[in-house]
Amino acid sequence: MNKTICVIGGGPSGMSCALWLKNLGYSPILIDKNKKLGGLQKLSNFENVFYLGQQGKTGYELAEEFSQHIQTELIPTQLDSQLKRIIKVGDNFQIFTDKNKIIARCLVVTTGQRFKGYEAIKSVEGSQHLSSSLLVCFNPGATPLLAPRVEGKTVAVVGGGDNGLVTARILADTAEHVHLFVRSKLRGFSQNQQAIFERINKGKITLHQPVTINRFEVSPNKINIAFTDKHNQHSELVCDYLCLRLGFSPNVEQINQLLQEGEVGSLQLTTGGYITTDKFLHTSIPNIYAAGDVANPRDQCVATAVAQGAIAARSVEEDLRFVSEIDEVTLINPLLRNRNVSLHS
Repeated sequence: MNKTICVIGGGPSGMSCALWLKNLGYSPILIDKNKKLGGLQKLSNFENVFYLGQQGKTGYELAEEFSQHIQTELIPTQLDSQLKRIIKVGDNFQIFTDKNKIIARCLVVTTGQRFKGYEAIKSVEGSQHLSSSLLVCFNPGATPLLAPRVEGKTVAVVGGGDNGLVTARILADTAEHVHLFVRSKLRGFSQNQQAIFERINKGKITLHQPVTINRFEVSPNKINIAFTDKHNQHSELVCDYLCLRLGFSPNVEQINQLLQEGEVGSLQLTTGGYITTDKFLHTSIPNIYAAGDVANPRDQCVATAVAQGAIAARSVEEDLRFVSEIDEVTLINPLLRNRNVSLHS
């Protein structure tokens, strides 16, 4: 049996899966479109206070340590690689990149997610100028680096999730004032909401909620925001810096398109566009698994990504061991060879 397993995506989930697969006796190959392993953690300058045993480590530092572990284990990686084609030939997948061809028994999709940028607000007048402005930040992981840059300045933060609340909380400690724009209601952890209200009471944050942003005007030194509040009153605010915390989107479009074009099948998705899996991380296509943020775990973080990578590897091992046992039985009893055995049975 071919023991090569292709892991598509080099974030914490993909690296964890590859490590487990190697230790379970398989030959994983990690493919990532980026030049470095680490996924979104490469962009995070936050100290990860939730990951056990790694006090004081930022997301970037964790990504570096995970990557070093993969290198130490001599797990093959194909970085800076673009997927071009995926087909199924017999029991194996053939994966074509811009550099190589891989023949794998199973695929594990760990492509993660991306933070939403201009495309999430392109219907707002003037938003097309935001992505090119040096006064605008879309990346939640950059928040700790912004604190010294906004000292004594007026900052606008758009977003009512944890990333928006944490950004507003951190920047309020150095900025002259922070204006937090929330479309409907606050959605973050209770402690983050409490921190916001504490700073509101201290006069450091103004909360605009619920609010509709109607227009952005970007100049070299300022950003003007026109909005409508809950009383249907129209107002404008001029700020020195703008942080957009608009949520995340799964990186699933390309892989699903390639699977469809190669007539392998179509991954079943949730209403939010994430890959649907069972509790063992099987997808709707046999021999394809999904783990980490792209599979929409309840808490999208390093801890769950690493855990799901391990679960996916264990599922691969268990499923292929079952097939191997069936193959051994068919050698003894040829009448069983024509039975259609599913990995999901």
